[in-house]
Amino acid sequence: MVFGRGKSTAGDVARNTYTWPNEYKGENIMYRLPTNIYYNDNIVVMEDEFAVFLRDGKAMHVFDQAGRYALTTQNVPILRTILPAITGVKQLGEVYYVQRRELRGKFGTPEPLTFRDADFGLVRLRVFGQFSYKVVDALQFITQFVGTRGWSSSEEVVEWLRSELIQSVNDALGELKRDKNLALVDMPAYINEIEQLVLGKIDSEAKRYGLDITNLAGITITPPKEVQDAIDRRGAMGALGVNYMEYQTGKAIEGVGEGAAKGGNGAASLAGLGAGAGIGLGMGGAMGQGMQQGSSQKEIMVKCQECGALAPQDAKFCKECGKPMVRADTVKCPKCGMAIPAEAKFCRECGAPTKAKCPKCGKEQAGAKFCNECGTQL
Repeated sequence: MVFGRGKSTAGDVARNTYTWPNEYKGENIMYRLPTNIYYNDNIVVMEDEFAVFLRDGKAMHVFDQAGRYALTTQNVPILRTILPAITGVKQLGEVYYVQRRELRGKFGTPEPLTFRDADFGLVRLRVFGQFSYKVVDALQFITQFVGTRGWSSSEEVVEWLRSELIQSVNDALGELKRDKNLALVDMPAYINEIEQLVLGKIDSEAKRYGLDITNLAGITITPPKEVQDAIDRRGAMGALGVNYMEYQTGKAIEGVGEGAAKGGNGAASLAGLGAGAGIGLGMGGAMGQGMQQGSSQKEIMVKCQECGALAPQDAKFCKECGKPMVRADTVKCPKCGMAIPAEAKFCRECGAPTKAKCPKCGKEQAGAKFCNECGTQL
């Protein structure tokens, strides 16, 4: 079957002329004429359109140039064999208009995508974005969507594109996780790479249907609010140099102060204080251990010279053996045995002099039992 521009033959009477009404164009990718085409009807094709003629559900021809086309025996030789067997005017087929300009749409996840993150575990992500697309093969497009799937509206085609994009985004995130150990907090830095991966994945699938996805833009990946709050807390703790319990306690105290500054009564202040205490005490032993660990990390520990156990530097006795703590810069009092600074002249516990003279050679001795010079017992 061959279509072309030309005049009706003798005896043919021009019937109706059809076109795609401007009010139905917009972002619609296709439009089906509301009535079937009769013999000798005319269709008008504009510069930004394709027109596809179908007969018995099969795409027969694409009008890809602007102009007016008439369905006549001169332009359609096959009608010469069909018409003699037809009495009266019969319906020949249907016409679909397809836009050839670039169109735009938006996509988003109807249900969150599941992503396994090293820091936050399983996270549910929402993905949104914009895309541009156009028809590059009108015959393939109509054959696949109208002939194969039976779709007749633009929304059905756009919904298919959205689902394909979401699937491609999910695949791209999985590949980046596998190949580059992608983390949730790193995703903003990978947006351009995600867009390129998605375009590469959907390109071959779209071309099977006569489409071309020309651009992706504005991709936004949003975790749940709870995860966003956790990221904010982690950033604040890193900036302040505190742990989680210290951060929460500080926020609670800050809340009590703000309540008092706003003129809250005594009961309200106590309630705020109770809330702050609840954060500190309601955590049970966990918070106490956390604070104890935090404080112990800041203390200077020394080793007992008797048993080797560690104790705070200001401890007087070893918590393991009970002996007085003696450090490298201390000596034992010759009278009570308490550890005192090596340069001290008197014991801070009993007041006894710490540096006695040897009765034989006269040398000063610091807590020794025998003279360091002559060996005389002190």
